[in-house]
Amino acid sequence: MDQILGESWEGYAQEEIAGTGEDGPGQDQVAELFGEPDPFEETVAPFGAQWPGLAASPARPWADAEQVAAQVLGELAGDDASGAYLLDRAYRSADLPVLAEERGLEGAGCWPYGMHEMCAVLRSWEERFGTRLVGLGDDRVIVSVAAPVRTTSEAEAIAAEHFAFSSDNITQGYDETLRVYAAKQIVGRRVWSFWWD
Repeated sequence: MDQILGESWEGYAQEEIAGTGEDGPGQDQVAELFGEPDPFEETVAPFGAQWPGLAASPARPWADAEQVAAQVLGELAGDDASGAYLLDRAYRSADLPVLAEERGLEGAGCWPYGMHEMCAVLRSWEERFGTRLVGLGDDRVIVSVAAPVRTTSEAEAIAAEHFAFSSDNITQGYDETLRVYAAKQIVGRRVWSFWWD
């Protein structure tokens, strides 16, 4: 998992730093509508171009992961943004290949990783944070979190993992920087949602 996310982080950093100042097609229109994007260094602060490594596991005991997942599924059931992706119950990371096959998602969609890599990332979060897979689509993964973090520094370390896994969550979302994302989407949250385009 550390290698998977580390390569993703550092590859993204290299692309962003190398592309600084370059104009792409339609960039003027995007900037006009949404403003100029933050420089890479501001986006990933307090970290830099080098992968900061995996976040530490929170202290135990956690809430029961299966109970939290059931509660999260109940809470998300009426949410239009998540509803289409929700599963019938919570699943473990090892169930991902079968779920993907059942939903026709094998090797398709926007996932930037192969199945083995997706399972490795989800398994690591399952072991460290008590996550369970509760939503799945060709461009989205939603997990419940039995061990939500409480401090800013813990949240920022986890946000680095989220950025490496799905930079779109931050760079194309409402939060735009890792620090803001950590504060709004990780501290105390029992749901982590990822998407790719």
